[in-house]
Amino acid sequence: MTAPLAAIVYSTGFPIDELMAEVADTLKREAVRLGGVVQHNNGDCMSGCASMALEDLSSGQLFPISEDRGGGSAGCRLDAAGLAAAGAAVTDALSGAVDLVIVNKFGKQEVLGQGLRAEIAAGVVAGLPLLIAVRDDMLAAWSDFAGEDWQRLPPESAAVTDWAMAALRQPA
Repeated sequence: MTAPLAAIVYSTGFPIDELMAEVADTLKREAVRLGGVVQHNNGDCMSGCASMALEDLSSGQLFPISEDRGGGSAGCRLDAAGLAAAGAAVTDALSGAVDLVIVNKFGKQEVLGQGLRAEIAAGVVAGLPLLIAVRDDMLAAWSDFAGEDWQRLPPESAAVTDWAMAALRQPA
């Protein structure tokens, strides 16, 4: 039997980062040992955009993953160095004592074979239950990556938490 794998499928504009952080907080209160990362956004960059950071769920450390490129800039603001540092934290968590891995999302970088794609695969291979968010326009690429052995979850806190608790009760 393989470890459970689930994706919260959501639409553009849905506050998925807040949902992922809420689920992580709920699971921590249930004494679930979490590994992985969730994203936090702050509207404090000078151009009016949100600055982004990934929180390591094992240590609480924040890894900034956005660059403030100024008001006239266009294009991706993702800071590859911050993402790489967060990826190392996910890898470290996989070798530690965690019950469940959360990865904030399977997005554009993962579709391109970058981002946290290798860490997601390592989490599955490690035999740990893994929870991730996938925007509906990335679903085909996610399915190509993950295959058919995953569960689709609605973007609802109770449903996601229920899945996680059930995944933890499955025999290894």
